[in-house]
Amino acid sequence: MHHDNNVELEFTTMYRDAYPYVLAYLRRRADGHDAEDLASEVFAVAWRSWGRIPLGEMRPWLFGVTRNVLASGHRTQDRHRRLERRVGGERDLVPDETTLSDMSIDLRHAWTRLDPADRAVISLVSWDGLTASEAASILGCSRAAYSMRLTRARRQLRRSLDAVEPAPAPGSRSPAGRATLSLADGRTA
Repeated sequence: MHHDNNVELEFTTMYRDAYPYVLAYLRRRADGHDAEDLASEVFAVAWRSWGRIPLGEMRPWLFGVTRNVLASGHRTQDRHRRLERRVGGERDLVPDETTLSDMSIDLRHAWTRLDPADRAVISLVSWDGLTASEAASILGCSRAAYSMRLTRARRQLRRSLDAVEPAPAPGSRSPAGRATLSLADGRTA
C-alpha cells in the first residue's frame, strides 16, 4: 500500500510540473476547446506507462506522446470533415424521392447510350471499387492509358446526360434544373 501511495505521489508531481507545458503545446497546435481533452489523453497514456519510462526521460517522452495524440486527433477531425462533406453532398444531391427517380431514369438512359467499352471503364472504379491501376490491369493497358480512357468515358457520359431532356425536378440545385451524378472519385458527371 505504501508503494501505491509513492507511485501516485510521483505521478501527481510529474503531472503538476508537465501539464502546463503539454497544454500550452496543444493549445498552439489544436483548437482551444480540444486542448484539454487531448491533454487528458496524453496523461492517461502516461499513467498506463508509468514505471516503464525513467523519470529523467519523462518530459521528452510526454512530448512525443503529445505529438502522437495530436496527430491522431487531426486524423479523426479530417475523417469527420470528409464524412460530413460526403453526407452533406449526398443530402444536396438527392433532396427528395422524385428527384432521385428522375436522376435514375436520366442516368439509365445516358448509360445505355454509352459504348460498352466506356461503361466498363467507368464501372470498374465507380461501381466495383477498383483502383485505376487494378482497372488498367484488368483491361490490359497501362495506368496512363486507363486514365485517358476514363476521362474520355466520363466526358461521354456527361454528354449523354446533357442530351437527356430532364423534367424539371423540384428542389434541384443545378442551373439546368437537374441534380448531378457523383462518381466514385468525387467528381461529378
